[in-house]
Amino acid sequence: MAKLDELFLALAPSSVALNAATGFTSPGLYTDNASLPLAQNLGLRNIYSWGLYGYCAYINETAGQCGNSTFANEFRPMDVLLSDTPQAYGIQTRTLVPNATAFKNSSYLAGLTKPAFWLVFVATLCAGGALLIGIVKNKWTFIVSSFLSIVGTLFLLIGASIWTAAIDKAKTVNQAVVRGSVPLGIEVSAGSGLWLVWAAFVMLLLSTVPYSISCWAFLTR
Repeated sequence: MAKLDELFLALAPSSVALNAATGFTSPGLYTDNASLPLAQNLGLRNIYSWGLYGYCAYINETAGQCGNSTFANEFRPMDVLLSDTPQAYGIQTRTLVPNATAFKNSSYLAGLTKPAFWLVFVATLCAGGALLIGIVKNKWTFIVSSFLSIVGTLFLLIGASIWTAAIDKAKTVNQAVVRGSVPLGIEVSAGSGLWLVWAAFVMLLLSTVPYSISCWAFLTR
């Protein structure tokens, strides 16, 4: 099973489960043409990866393309897969994924990841603002820088936690089976982008220490 940990997570759907569920082969379910446009029901790709501003789809680890970049992009994996699924297999694909998995509930996952995007985005602005304002050395700039770094740290913590929770919820589809034993073939995993957000949280948390020390030093003069 192909797997790519890029941005936030990767998906690797399989036609084996569809074949097992229907008893028929499914020619045309996947495409091997990486240049075909996305979201046109022209065939599933083997790998899907999501990030803060959109998603990409690949037929292998190198050949693929990305959709349009969208500010405050929502994580809607089932909707994306259905938009690539040929219409002849749309109903079967939709019913194949168990309703009990959060992966199928795109509205639920979107409701988690959109606020998480805004938290990470605002945290990034806070971090940049703290850095720029801290260049000017006086007590007011250090107070503002300390405040921004603390707010940014808190927002990054919450945003990263929400994204982690959303991925963990989506991962419930990894154990799904059809006909009792055939794996569904969809595998969700956290990508490097998520760990970068967590790393940014740690770095920003550490930065609050010198900002706070500098602020205290200026205030006690």
